[in-house]
Amino acid sequence: MALIVVGLCWVIGLLPVGLWGAPWWMGAAWLAASGPVALSVGSLKRRWKLGAAGLGASAIAGLLLAHAGTGQAPAWVNLTGAEVTIEGVVRSEPGRGLTTTTYEVRVDRLTTAAGVQARGGIVLAMLNQYDRYLPGDHLVLEGELDPAAGEASGGYRAYLARRGVGGRMFRPRVASAAPGDWSLNRWLTNERLAFDRALQRSLPEPEASLAAGIAFGRADGLSTDVESTFNDTGLRHLVAVSGSNVSLVTALMYILFVPVIGRRWAWIPAGLALVAYLGAAGLSPSVLRSGLMALTFLAGSVVGRPQSGLPGLCAAVIVMTAWSPPIARDPGFILSATATAGILAFYPNLHAALRLLTRRQPWLAVPNWVLQAASLTIAATIATTPVMWVLFGRVSLVSPLANVVVEPVFVLAFWGSMATAGVARVSPEAGILLGDVAYYPLAFILGSAREFARVPLASVAVPAGASWVAAASYAALTPVAFLSYRYSAHLTQEPRRVEKQRAAVRRFFLGAAAGVAVVGFLSLTVLRRPGNGDLTVTFLDVGQGDAAMIVTPHGRQVLLDAGPSGLGVVRELSSVMPHWDRSIDLAILSHPEEDHMGGFPEVRARYAVGGMREAGTTSQSTTYHYLAAAFPAAIRTEAGDSFTIDGVEFKVLWPPAGASSTKLNDASLVIHVTFGETSFLFTGDSEAPVHRALMQSDNLHADVLKVPHHGSKTADPALFPAVAAKVAVISVGKDNTYGHPNPDILSALEPARVLRTDESGRVTIRSDGRTLRINTQR
Repeated sequence: MALIVVGLCWVIGLLPVGLWGAPWWMGAAWLAASGPVALSVGSLKRRWKLGAAGLGASAIAGLLLAHAGTGQAPAWVNLTGAEVTIEGVVRSEPGRGLTTTTYEVRVDRLTTAAGVQARGGIVLAMLNQYDRYLPGDHLVLEGELDPAAGEASGGYRAYLARRGVGGRMFRPRVASAAPGDWSLNRWLTNERLAFDRALQRSLPEPEASLAAGIAFGRADGLSTDVESTFNDTGLRHLVAVSGSNVSLVTALMYILFVPVIGRRWAWIPAGLALVAYLGAAGLSPSVLRSGLMALTFLAGSVVGRPQSGLPGLCAAVIVMTAWSPPIARDPGFILSATATAGILAFYPNLHAALRLLTRRQPWLAVPNWVLQAASLTIAATIATTPVMWVLFGRVSLVSPLANVVVEPVFVLAFWGSMATAGVARVSPEAGILLGDVAYYPLAFILGSAREFARVPLASVAVPAGASWVAAASYAALTPVAFLSYRYSAHLTQEPRRVEKQRAAVRRFFLGAAAGVAVVGFLSLTVLRRPGNGDLTVTFLDVGQGDAAMIVTPHGRQVLLDAGPSGLGVVRELSSVMPHWDRSIDLAILSHPEEDHMGGFPEVRARYAVGGMREAGTTSQSTTYHYLAAAFPAAIRTEAGDSFTIDGVEFKVLWPPAGASSTKLNDASLVIHVTFGETSFLFTGDSEAPVHRALMQSDNLHADVLKVPHHGSKTADPALFPAVAAKVAVISVGKDNTYGHPNPDILSALEPARVLRTDESGRVTIRSDGRTLRINTQR
């Protein structure tokens, strides 16, 4: 008990310094002012000793954190805006973005054109989306130095400052790159990335990114919409290696195996789950801290009293923050400590209360493992909610229920993701089969998050000054937690009648789960099987770029262009393809510009692609280098070529054989696609000179026109009446800086029905060979 009191006083010493930058003695002053009420434990003879120890711990904690600082800006931070050359070493894993990959690079030497030199600090290098480096690699970067946070919020600026990040470079030229020496961190990072790539080959998006987040904390592939959904429902911890998540995984494994092999041995599978989780997550300091938090709960459970881990947790918090005081400001550490403390303090009594409540009515007598899972999640949610207020400025009102529903399935998703990643590294084909199984719990978690997020007032914004509210909440919560710890309920054998009721409900749950699984399997596989006798053309919403998926009557798939982003086009493909389908029959590249070819290397990495056709033009860009490596045997295609796939004719109208041009747009493929009495004209980024040449030599009529160059004014307006399309589709990014589509072009397209991906999202047009049916995403 004394260690718990000292640990609490230590945290009180950290609190005012960490939250408000208060003087180091503030926490100790609070304790002194609270008087004997705060120290009303133990005998009268021991109180003065415990009080002195608590005051001393509070003062030392505040002093250490106050003098730890919050990170210093490097000396070169005032050089933002200048052209610089940076020699440095990669010190982070790759952070995926839509069109970039971000690395933290330690600056060993920074040089400007004027000869100014500096060193120290970290720069964020936003490189090509396909650039891959490992911690320890040596880079030389050339480009403009920008402010680190740009226009980001003050919270993000403070985070960067704590990490010593003084600037960033957007798409700098990588003048040289050399591999670093072997290290454990480098090897673990390489293994984690290999597991991540294995999941990407085996699962669609966002399930692949969710699996990576669940299995080893790499959730950077999740879209902002999915992240927002998880934040609103209080499920964000599922994709972060936090003490909350690690503790829940370990505890649920322990709970599930106690009825199978007994309490004496259940710690073995729980411990293996903990080791596997931490190993997959990379054994970074934050990961090891999370593991230590989970270990405190597991140790208490093994001895038969989960709460006995609370003194160990207090000791761990004191040691870790004394050794490295800045981690007291780290959000991950705070969530880890509070979640574990909540589980240790509240779980036993919550479990006992739920058992008592559910035994009163037969229809409420749910299985005991459900009650245990619910108790764990509710306990963690209670303890972490005030922290979430401060960190995210919102509080989820549906979080307790959402976590109760999702957590039991989370264990299935965790092991399914781990197994898929491991098997797929050995056999990609077997990985895809296993991924088909892992897909369902992952899809359940995503679907549940979306449904809970739709609930009115699922989350509410917290007004400014929430840190005071959070501190007051913990002040009120601490006595409740203390009482729950001191007076833990002791579970007794339930009446035979209740046990039979719980067994009946368990059988009902299993039957219902099997029924839902069958219905889900049929709806997500058989009912989504491609090839229904129609030609289906989907213009994908890939932002400022082009991409269209063409599915023939019997399910052959052709991807014409892939937009600017690998992650973006894969998300779109995952929305229109069955989850088990990991192949594309043919890829066609209209011309090698970033907004048309950018996604193809990622498509090739994730799908088995039958081959590529392209116009034969090349580019000096970095992305084209990766494209050429991904498709070394691409077939050159030119005017006069034609091919038929499953009764659908593809006729190439441009460019003519032997044509050469300094402009890539003038060499863009123009393809006429015909199925029965209906036709589509894909014009790439072709411009007015191409259009005038086509109008002189070809019958351009088509029912559907993919408007050239995103509706740019570079098109010849005379093309549109020559095509006489009923439907005109413009693939364009929302709020793009080019002014696409041009108002004059929109006027010239009349009277065709104009559909824009920035307004309608994905545009799907189906043809039975005679008529067209149109659907839009929104």
